[in-house]
Amino acid sequence: MTAAPAKTAKTIKKTATKSKPALKPAQVLSYLQNNPKFFETHREQLTEQFASGNTVPKKGRMGAGIISLHAAKAERVSRDAENLKVRHQQLISTARGNAEIAESIFTAVLGLIPCRTLADLRKYLQNSLSEQLDVEAIRLFKVGPEETATTLTADQINGLCPQDITTGPMDAAKHRILFGPKTSNIKSVCLMALSTDDDTLHGLLALGSTDATRFHAGQAVTLANFLRRATAGVLAHAS
Repeated sequence: MTAAPAKTAKTIKKTATKSKPALKPAQVLSYLQNNPKFFETHREQLTEQFASGNTVPKKGRMGAGIISLHAAKAERVSRDAENLKVRHQQLISTARGNAEIAESIFTAVLGLIPCRTLADLRKYLQNSLSEQLDVEAIRLFKVGPEETATTLTADQINGLCPQDITTGPMDAAKHRILFGPKTSNIKSVCLMALSTDDDTLHGLLALGSTDATRFHAGQAVTLANFLRRATAGVLAHAS
């Protein structure tokens, strides 16, 4: 059997060269981005590589077709700063909106204090509170032994509002009992179970909005809960 010819040094070198993985453009770019002073550090070596006579630009001067990594980094920093500015403005707008909501809730609670009778409470809710909260429908129901125009049973209230506060889209079949003829115009609702600290359920406060995004599931209800508790306290002692 004839032995296989031994590989020459030239063949081995060629094979080794082929097996060496080539750098990808993305790898080179990533390295240069992480080492922005590469051109300055290796100025002399790189200058020798420019067969066309181009040289590595002196500090502060860029040749044609040469990308400044410092300029690219500065552009990225500028872009990030602009994004932060936009985010900051959004946070300010959100904070301003929250402050306006808080003010309207606090004003509403102050308006509840003079209400001594159920008639006073209903009048305030229908006339003043709807304007302060900018909602199109407000209904107040007391707990009663049966359903009437102004009362609901405890089971009905618990079914409509299983939590202290329930927010979400309008469900015509479910909420018609609350809003009657206005149901077709209402797009989102906020329901408040009016229970006092001793867990006694006294009624239900229903808010309806024509804006489908006004009330939604998962919405923060801390301020609304303040209004709920204040209304429940007034209703519990109204004559």
